[in-house]
Amino acid sequence: MDDNDQKILIEILQEIKSQRGRKKDFWDRFSTISVFLSTVVIAALGSYFTYSYNKQQGSLEHQNQVHQTKILEMQTVEKFIPHLTSDEKTKEIALLALTTLGSSEFATKFSQLSPSAGSDAAADTIMRTAVALEQKQIPPPVTSVANTEKEGWAYVGHYVNSKWKTRYFDIALDAKPESLEGEILSVREETGALNVREGMPTFTGSFKSIIGALNPGSKAKILKVEEWLSSGYMWAKITYGT
Repeated sequence: MDDNDQKILIEILQEIKSQRGRKKDFWDRFSTISVFLSTVVIAALGSYFTYSYNKQQGSLEHQNQVHQTKILEMQTVEKFIPHLTSDEKTKEIALLALTTLGSSEFATKFSQLSPSAGSDAAADTIMRTAVALEQKQIPPPVTSVANTEKEGWAYVGHYVNSKWKTRYFDIALDAKPESLEGEILSVREETGALNVREGMPTFTGSFKSIIGALNPGSKAKILKVEEWLSSGYMWAKITYGT
């Protein structure tokens, strides 16, 4: 082997040696990255399963709480049954008391299914003043002007036999509900502050949250009027503001 061949052999050996070093470096780095990725994946999976478990437990606790609330509500209603079959004034007071205790759904449905002077008077008050169970704070009343950007729903009153038995806007006793649409009306001075809600009551009689209240004399534009469950209790979608 001459000097030239020997030189070439040395260069080849050095190249092989350098390649082996690079491969080793690669596998060392890959091993480190693999350990890191495994740790991240395991931590992510652990967080996901913990979140899923807590969410499921929270849902079960909520369902159990709702169930317990319904049981307590039924027990409360049971105690009030004698008063609901008594004279009209006692019936009215009993229904209002049930609403105060958080049973506005029962009170409104009872009034709708068993109309009488006492239940009608109670339902009318409930329609105007009931607070949604989930609501923690009630906005203060305002004096409004019509044609603003705020929208909501307000209780108009009880319309029976083609006339208003109760009315909370300044309207004629014989005004037809549909004739109010498009009108700008004032809250009656005798009414007190009139609540504005996210919507009218649901089919079951639960109430939407209060989003505002109109002082007596303040104005609102009536967009449309709807009746709750063919009961004569009339609600209006309105625009209002400060």
